Amino acid sequence: MSDYKIPGSLLNIIFKSVEEQLGEKGLRMLLTQAKLNDFIENPPPDDDTPTLDMDRFKGAMGAVIELFGEKAARPLLMRWGKLTFDYALESKPALFGLAGFATKFMNDEGKSRFILKRVLKESENLYGMPHILTETDEYFNIEIKDCFYCGNHKSNQCICWSPIGFWRGMMKWATGKDYDVREVECMAMGAESCKYTIPKKAIE
Repeated sequence: MSDYKIPGSLLNIIFKSVEEQLGEKGLRMLLTQAKLNDFIENPPPDDDTPTLDMDRFKGAMGAVIELFGEKAARPLLMRWGKLTFDYALESKPALFGLAGFATKFMNDEGKSRFILKRVLKESENLYGMPHILTETDEYFNIEIKDCFYCGNHKSNQCICWSPIGFWRGMMKWATGKDYDVREVECMAMGAESCKYTIPKKAIE
């Protein structure tokens, strides 16, 4: 995992999300707790430069939950997930432009399948870990092995809120509708991998 690095632009999104909700003092507190003090005076580059290795990033995700508690961390990380999708939409015009054109005459389920396959492949390339898509009659199922979103944190509930925010934003963009995306298994609870479900039918 350590061979892969998060681009500076994604780190900037995370820091922006924290500062929006907790202020500059809260951001500094988080960076100190997550042992990312080097970014306090020297913000990461706002481009695709590989900046932070995955092991340190995983530690930072855990630090968010431990520092603010699960209740406060949930909206923070959901917001980060949504901002990450907005970033992907802007920074990958070829990917999403092609997807939008190719799915123009598909139904909502077809659009979702087409875009999920491509976005999960991009996620594999970015994070260096498998993002596995399967489906049933009612759901798209996503499995992330060696998931970093729970940051080695232990809990009695599913805590990978960032990808939920991301996929909710993606589904809204793809279909114009809201979907009840959920995590159903989490490594924080002792599962072997983190698993999510996206219904094929939108919220009515």
